Amino acid sequence: MDNTSELKERFNTLSSPLQPETTNTKPALKQLDGIKAVIFDFYGTLYISGVGDIGIDDGKSDASLLLEAFKSIGLDIKEDRAGKRGYEIYDKIVTEQIQELKASGIPYPEPDIRVVWRNVLNQMYAENLIKTPTDESHHTRMAVEFEARMNPIWPMPDLDETLDKLSSRDFELGIISNSQFYTPIAFEALSGRSLEELGFNLNLLHWSYEESRKKPGLVFYENFLSKAKEELPDFSAENYLYVGNDMLKDVYPASELGMKTALFAGDARSLKWRKDDSRTRDLKPDIIITELNQILECV
Repeated sequence: MDNTSELKERFNTLSSPLQPETTNTKPALKQLDGIKAVIFDFYGTLYISGVGDIGIDDGKSDASLLLEAFKSIGLDIKEDRAGKRGYEIYDKIVTEQIQELKASGIPYPEPDIRVVWRNVLNQMYAENLIKTPTDESHHTRMAVEFEARMNPIWPMPDLDETLDKLSSRDFELGIISNSQFYTPIAFEALSGRSLEELGFNLNLLHWSYEESRKKPGLVFYENFLSKAKEELPDFSAENYLYVGNDMLKDVYPASELGMKTALFAGDARSLKWRKDDSRTRDLKPDIIITELNQILECV
């Protein structure tokens, strides 16, 4: 059963406005020739991220948030033990799934959070921390309830204006994102419009959970370009501008594959220069923007 509407409502209920935190970075803008498509990161670029990023092994270890999430989906739990032990089980299962994917040859794995929560809740039931069995609806709801509390998000200022103007100028729009199934659901919930209505080419949406791999892995970006080639056969890598907030996860792989790059330095929570990494120490993006609408001056 499709419960997307219910999940959107939960994101709307659990979300509240956030404002970017200044980075004291000066924009570095110039005209970029030959750009036909603008591809965005999501967390920390299109949307403010309360923890600066997404990752099933990131976020705040707060047992009270976990207990809130359990209660919100109607689980009958042992409150004195479910929070702390639930986190222990969660961390163990996440670690096991990451290690399993790495062993299969994926250096930067992205487990599916629904599978994680299925295994967590099943283990908690086996330990009598949850008094009744759970099903798929509990697993998806738990993922949303926990994520919305752990990593609050909100649209960046001028997001709609920037997308609308790029779309009106016939740029193809896409996303390459470290993500889970709920990422596009949250996007549409908080924007009030579908991704298609926002101007995105649905064939240029590249979500990490669908491939079990994520940034900064080059294969993840290579797979995007292969998919994009089928959709837009006349485009080459240099026709794409990739916009992201992280020099390692965004600028490095995109530039390695020939895409033009924009570092989004608009929020201190998420801006990552990565000066201590040999891959990014001397790397420079093509442009640096501090507001999304500055893209319009460069393409």
